[in-house]
Amino acid sequence: EGMTSLKYPPSMDSETTVFVDTTSSFYTYDREDFTIEEMRENYDALCAHFALPFPEEVTTSDRIIENVPLRHYSISDNSPARLVYIHGGGFVVGGLDSHDDICVGICADTGIDVIAVDYRLAPEQKHPAALDDCIAVVDAVHAEGNTPVVVAGDSAGGWLSAMTSLARPSIITGQLLIYPMLGGALNKGSYVDCADVPLLSTKQVAFYWETYFDFLLDRTTLIPPMVLDVSPSPQTVMVAAECDPLMSDTLDYAEKLSAAGVEVEFTIEKGLPHGYLRARHSVERARRSFARITHAVSRMAGLA
Repeated sequence: EGMTSLKYPPSMDSETTVFVDTTSSFYTYDREDFTIEEMRENYDALCAHFALPFPEEVTTSDRIIENVPLRHYSISDNSPARLVYIHGGGFVVGGLDSHDDICVGICADTGIDVIAVDYRLAPEQKHPAALDDCIAVVDAVHAEGNTPVVVAGDSAGGWLSAMTSLARPSIITGQLLIYPMLGGALNKGSYVDCADVPLLSTKQVAFYWETYFDFLLDRTTLIPPMVLDVSPSPQTVMVAAECDPLMSDTLDYAEKLSAAGVEVEFTIEKGLPHGYLRARHSVERARRSFARITHAVSRMAGLA
């Protein structure tokens, strides 16, 4: 059984605990005991469970750029901007199908073309494979047209977005980081306070870093971008989940960006767990957060 005795943080409402229970049912025992293949199958099944049918007006096409598979979502022939979306999943799970529903939602709500990146996963491909893929895609998307390029990513995708923005500050006009992993020390803040909240534990965060970088993580270690000069970053919007070990990363990174003179704003979404984007059809708080996210995309693309 393992996961049946979930401890809900007091700020979680009943809609959210239903979402947490449903999500947890896809992991009948600790994730660390799964093979990588099982992790991926379970994650894809979980994502598919929450996906809704596509709105008619969004068209998608799959293609490959620089050996990286992409899925392009579009609602019109003259998109005013393009958003490169980098999926979460701890660098280990996820792909074009896992975040299909989220990318469709962003495209439908903003009218902006979304390009999802199917970067190489760990442990088969370690750092910097995933990051190299994301940078190559941003370069190619920028070269294809003269509209603004925004990057967005959730969780590990937030880390890849932040690092891509630092690598290509001149061609990215804004970054949106959703409950991002940003490399804070695992021995303080929400990594301690939320170490065992449902849906993501501090132990799992450590596993993901160790799998991606192929090293043993000291709990006091700061990982880039926390240790980098972040002044080249574009304007930044971050959205954190309150009931998430990664919550402190958003606060700490916002402080770091702000000190470096970068325009930054952030929201901490009360009572929501890591991965709540999938709850936006069933949880009012998550729906409102998604509306804030799509509005931020429009604003950074120069539309709102």
